[in-house]
Amino acid sequence: MITSLNIKNIATYDAINGVPINDLKRVNFFFGFNGSGKSTIGKYLHNLSLEANNQNPDFNQCSQVGYDETLHQILTFNEDFIERNFVNNSDLKGVFSLNQSNAIIDQQIKAEEDNLEGFKKQIDKYKAKIEAINADKGTKQTNLVNHCWNQRKTFDSFTKVRLVHSGSRSNHLTEVKRLLQNPLGTISTINDLTERYQRLYEKDLKEIQTSVDAKVYWELRKLEEKINNLLQEVIVGNEDVNISGLIQTLNSRNWVEQGLDYIESSGSTCPFCQQETINVELKEQFSKFFDETYKEKIAELERLKALYREKANVFISNISKIQNEFNPQNKVSNLVIALTALFDDNVDVISYKIEHSNEKKLIISLNTQKAALSEIIKLIKDNNQLFSDLDANKETLLSDIWKYMANNCQDEIDDFADREAKYNRIKQLAGQLIGYYDDKITKAKRNIESLRNQTADTKEAVDYINDILKNAGFESFEIAEKDKVNNISRYYLKRPHSQDNEPIFKTLSEGEKNFISFLYFYRLCLGTDDLQSNGNKKKIIVIDDPVSSLDSQALFIITTLIRELIQRKGNNKPDKKTFLNQNISQVFILTHNFYFHKEVSIENRICTDFFHFNLQKSNNVTSISGQYNRRIKDDYSLLWSTLKEIKENNLQKNNANNIFISNTMRRIIESYVNFIGLGTDSWSALLNEDKDSPNYYIKCAFMSTINDESHKVSVLDGLYYQKIINEQPQVLFDVFRSVFETIGIEHYKMMMDEQIEA
Repeated sequence: MITSLNIKNIATYDAINGVPINDLKRVNFFFGFNGSGKSTIGKYLHNLSLEANNQNPDFNQCSQVGYDETLHQILTFNEDFIERNFVNNSDLKGVFSLNQSNAIIDQQIKAEEDNLEGFKKQIDKYKAKIEAINADKGTKQTNLVNHCWNQRKTFDSFTKVRLVHSGSRSNHLTEVKRLLQNPLGTISTINDLTERYQRLYEKDLKEIQTSVDAKVYWELRKLEEKINNLLQEVIVGNEDVNISGLIQTLNSRNWVEQGLDYIESSGSTCPFCQQETINVELKEQFSKFFDETYKEKIAELERLKALYREKANVFISNISKIQNEFNPQNKVSNLVIALTALFDDNVDVISYKIEHSNEKKLIISLNTQKAALSEIIKLIKDNNQLFSDLDANKETLLSDIWKYMANNCQDEIDDFADREAKYNRIKQLAGQLIGYYDDKITKAKRNIESLRNQTADTKEAVDYINDILKNAGFESFEIAEKDKVNNISRYYLKRPHSQDNEPIFKTLSEGEKNFISFLYFYRLCLGTDDLQSNGNKKKIIVIDDPVSSLDSQALFIITTLIRELIQRKGNNKPDKKTFLNQNISQVFILTHNFYFHKEVSIENRICTDFFHFNLQKSNNVTSISGQYNRRIKDDYSLLWSTLKEIKENNLQKNNANNIFISNTMRRIIESYVNFIGLGTDSWSALLNEDKDSPNYYIKCAFMSTINDESHKVSVLDGLYYQKIINEQPQVLFDVFRSVFETIGIEHYKMMMDEQIEA
């Protein structure tokens, strides 16, 4: 089924954007005045049905959605159809119809067609399932690709690292999957990767020439041992001297020792009390107390302190030199501070011991900083190793970055792989079922073809058309069989007294031409003119103005026939939107005739999957609007316009128009009496009539005539047709006016544009 059209750059249709026609349904009504662009739509649809080398290039910029020449057969009724089949060809192509007498085969074909539809629905279901799976797979694939790609954002700050596939997300995913084919091994943390990037790319990496001086380190360690031995020794003066007890008791050794310097310069005067208390004997006792052993040990401490300070300064200088070259995270700076504090504290301890030689002390060993020193040594070694293997280290970093990203994608990739396996299993099963139902469809088509070949018969169609011609009053010609070619009959139009094969179509009136042409087209719609190539195709029917203005004596019959084509399958909701005739896929009806549009689109019994389009032309450009409810013009006004046009064009002289004249009058009277409150049907118009007046019985007969099943007419109901057709049209108009003289003559004159007397 065609779902949309775009008519572009032809006739009055826009050359740039075209005119889109969306919302196409099974039944599509197009109304527009002559020249508004209706026929262009019909011709484009017909053009689709032609072989490529026969198509009109004027339609090259037009487009459609939904038509498939392998599934659809487009049948178009328009002026060109009449020319092709009658004017330029005196032979009628064979038409196909099931023989009604073969009811069993008819039912068998219908059953096979129902099976065919069921198989197609099954295939559509599984195709839809595959499409849904593909759509879901596409969504999941996109999500996976995006997830894996987004892992790169973690390394946006790694501006100097070039990750491959920077312009292709799919290639990025391929690389991640390649890595996951083998175990990833140890995964670095983001902090480790960041630190390595900083060292390799952002810092001025160079080889460090200086390291911790191990020789000075061990010299300090040995010196510590000697110093601690003296610090642990209690150094005191000669205890055999008389004053030793007093010095020890007062713990005044340092005080006394310092005072001796003053004794030497002050003679006998005590440096402490300034009295003449110092004699030779006291000086001798002081000298004996601070003997040579004591002085040697104190002197040794002084020497070791000086040596310790010297070595400490050398060691600090060594570490400071490293600091100037290499100071990761200020670790060397911190070590310098720690060592400086350690050495200063130890020197203070030695100085205190010298002053308080009788006290035991210990200095802090340099070994307490061994861990920090070892770390510095390792960092220098690692740095120098990085420097010597810079390119290799950068490659390793890049590899570890990819491993990090791959590891973060592992779960999503595994999940998608599981889903993909499930998708493939379902699609494989669906494909097998599609193949199974394809075989079923092939067999069903073969059965239908075989059954149709058994019932191919065009005589019934010819008899049908001839019966309609006779009942419709067309007795001056009929369809006759000419001969058979390949068992398909060929027909021609024949007058009662004409010679065989004498072409008479051009001698027919306009109404006769239209009528016979449409009847032939109608039979093509019911059957097929090419059983082998089109027998299994769904028909798309295009009907372009099947009646001219209001002069067609067969308008009512044609309207009824079309309504039969678009009759719905049933009255439940799904069947209302389906054609009773399952061989018809879609119908396009195009007209400029108000009455025809009104009658053919009456919603009773027709397929409810329809849409109304209105064509208008402004400044020589066509525009199209649409809506579900028709209302091209107010229905009541339209009915009056119909009668007015008939009367103004003297069409009332032709009693062949009586069917739709009487039907129109009935509906006008029904609407008017209901509006003014007389009743709900046309008979209510006679409620106030004088029953003793002769006109009363004339009006009763008129009401009986226009109400006698006028809204239920069958195209083969010859009895009713003759009753209406034999009535004098002018009588109908006269009585119609007289009815309104009673119920509203001013309204009648207004609607018929008659002058209203003052």
